[in-house]
Amino acid sequence: MTSPEPAGIPERIVEEATRLFVANGYHGVSMREIAEAVGISKAGLYYHFRDKEDLFIAILTANLERVEEIILAARQADPTTRGQVGRMMQAILDQPPDQRAIIRLASQEIGHVSQAARADFGRLYRAKFTGRVEDMLRDGIQRGELRAMDAATASWILLGMAYPFIYPAREREPGAPGEAARLLVDIFFDGAAGRG
Repeated sequence: MTSPEPAGIPERIVEEATRLFVANGYHGVSMREIAEAVGISKAGLYYHFRDKEDLFIAILTANLERVEEIILAARQADPTTRGQVGRMMQAILDQPPDQRAIIRLASQEIGHVSQAARADFGRLYRAKFTGRVEDMLRDGIQRGELRAMDAATASWILLGMAYPFIYPAREREPGAPGEAARLLVDIFFDGAAGRG
């Protein structure tokens, strides 16, 4: 008779694998290293995840679920597009650096998985993240809060402005995440030119 598995093993696998993937990239991490970091055998690791790609996609997908929750909460908490974007950016940048880094990890490392996994994840990424941001901006355009523009392009510009703050560690992050989020929103909505 085998002893029951300790509770929380899948969560510990995801936590340790996330830390390793963020630090070393997809190719820089082996399943053996993940198993050692968790303190389980490789067989124990494969019991929970079919292979490294399966584990990697599970991490990225779980993060997309969190990001989608952030976006939906921001949309419910404020009636204005500016308020929604501000709340979304604040919540994303308030995440711990390793959680923020998963967004970057998805864009930089997704090319290392199979074409089928990449296509499935791309659809999910659009549905849960970029498409949600696009919808937020499109609704602001329709309400007259934003000038007429292509919402898809505007969403990529907005997310591109946030991208540098998504890195897990920077030599020197200017100000607190809250300050960065406020400045990002101000520049996106008002521009950087002085008034007067």
